[in-house]
Amino acid sequence: MEAVRKLHDDIRRRQIWTDDGVRLSLRYYGDDRAPCVLMAHGFGQTQFSWEDTGRRLAAAGWQAVSYDARGHGESDRSPTGEYDFEQFVEDFRRVCASLPNLPIVIGASMGGLTALLAHSEKPKVAVKALVLVDIAPRWDERGVAAMLAFMRQNPQGFETMEEASEAVRAFLPHRRNKRPTNISRNLRQASNGRWYWHWDPAMLALAEKSSNLQSRLQSASRRLKMPALLISGGESELIGAEHSKEFLKLAPHAEHIELPEAGHAVASDAHDSFINAITPFLKRQASQGA
Repeated sequence: MEAVRKLHDDIRRRQIWTDDGVRLSLRYYGDDRAPCVLMAHGFGQTQFSWEDTGRRLAAAGWQAVSYDARGHGESDRSPTGEYDFEQFVEDFRRVCASLPNLPIVIGASMGGLTALLAHSEKPKVAVKALVLVDIAPRWDERGVAAMLAFMRQNPQGFETMEEASEAVRAFLPHRRNKRPTNISRNLRQASNGRWYWHWDPAMLALAEKSSNLQSRLQSASRRLKMPALLISGGESELIGAEHSKEFLKLAPHAEHIELPEAGHAVASDAHDSFINAITPFLKRQASQGA
């Protein structure tokens, strides 16, 4: 089952269903005949974090595809109220199987880990190349703890969207002078009139166990053979120089670019620099596959 709907001139929306009945929301930027880039967001984000990137890539001749992971954004929440990381990996496989062309994957944080496991473990997902955005097999647990503490705040929601915006500014003070984002895309209004974050709070229990994946991710990195690029933020709360170096030892063929002005949300914190960093890599992979 699937549904396709056009949003506006250059974006189409599609829905696909997983084996356990979860509906995943996808968006397509650009022409179906163009080489494909699949963009996977991080934990607690939505596919809207890729909107500017998707438009830029489509204008440059790519088809860019984004999706909301289960429990996030416009995709369904778990029907059982429970989450397992294997579900996210299987959902990634399902999305890849639905694409018209073999993709290059850009995966931020959780999205990058999902892609790494799906490609390196059986049944392997075939992709052309992988761009990991501020994520590596090991990370700073203090950064994860701070993120989860923020996500656990305000369980009763917000009276206004401005109140939610101020909570984000307090958590990410380095963004105060950056272009404001449309926070309404990250909120849902309940019947009581209050605003709640788009993600399912039940997922937090899964995030608390994320460190259990690290040895598995290290093994997956050793098996990584396709072209890979790590983009890290110089002000990242999760990935430091030691984490990048460790990944490059595990996957010595991989490339690495650090964007000094970016935090963990690299594509949002330094979008122009991010596009400039990934474009040569994408072009090389497209020419090699021609």
